[in-house]
Amino acid sequence: MADAQPTLSLEATQLLAEAPPRAERPELSVEENRQALLRSSQAFGPGARLWSVRDAEVAGRAGPIPVRVYRPAPDPRGVLVFAHGGGWALGNLETHDVLCRDLADLVGCAVVAVDYRQPPERRFPAAVHDVVDVVRLVLDDEAELGLGGLPVAVAGDSAGGNLVAVAAQQLRGHPRLVHQLLLVPALDTRPAEWPSYADFSAGMPLTRRDMEWYWQQYLPPAVDNADPEVSPFRCADLTGLPPATIITAECDVLRDEGEAYAVRLREAGVPADVRRCEGMFHTFMLFGRRLSAAREAQAFAAERLQQAFAD
Repeated sequence: MADAQPTLSLEATQLLAEAPPRAERPELSVEENRQALLRSSQAFGPGARLWSVRDAEVAGRAGPIPVRVYRPAPDPRGVLVFAHGGGWALGNLETHDVLCRDLADLVGCAVVAVDYRQPPERRFPAAVHDVVDVVRLVLDDEAELGLGGLPVAVAGDSAGGNLVAVAAQQLRGHPRLVHQLLLVPALDTRPAEWPSYADFSAGMPLTRRDMEWYWQQYLPPAVDNADPEVSPFRCADLTGLPPATIITAECDVLRDEGEAYAVRLREAGVPADVRRCEGMFHTFMLFGRRLSAAREAQAFAAERLQQAFAD
């Protein structure tokens, strides 16, 4: 007898029932989708109160890159460079402010959130270049953010997980790059290869049509989908990457590629912890004030980062 298809937990079902219905992404314009995501972020609740939160700029290859720097204390234990999700095109510093505040508070580290250039106005590889540039400058103490000499990790959710996975691949071997935290990451452009795309293609907060629309906004015509800068899962050589923590949601089209990436990392000799959060949907990590599973996942991620910064 075949295993039953996973379903949302009661807690997740109740939360989603309270949210106003939204059209799938292809039914709205980019700007309408951006405003809808920003409105929905109001349900995430207040973030942790921190010692300092300030906006700044980092000098990237294409010009100044806006960042937001979160410090829980004057002397943080490390630096976490964070890339927000939202399908590359929709999220921003405000939609992920609560998560960044909470990670800074839980880990005791500074968080540098990157406001990377977005499609369709600035298509691939603009976002990759911005995230890689910020990580590299932080690692080399050239970001001028007052965070020199500290161990550095990267983190991102969904599309942001894609971007920081690319950054970790390109900057592998740097002695101060100690960890990568990938939260429900988008790592591949081939949905037909992942059963979770078939299992949760519709009826969830992230659908297959949504993901296809995101890729259409992000990628220019004739791009090579196997390029590791597009699909970090397709990188042929994963040796030498920093240890990873990968968190997936059971009821998410992106679940299988995230878990398969953990397997490939281990095969390449890279320590990789993966945690599947049962009964959860794609964006659950943003609801730390509403979902016990999100709080548990954040605590798990924070513990892994604390260990990485202490080693």
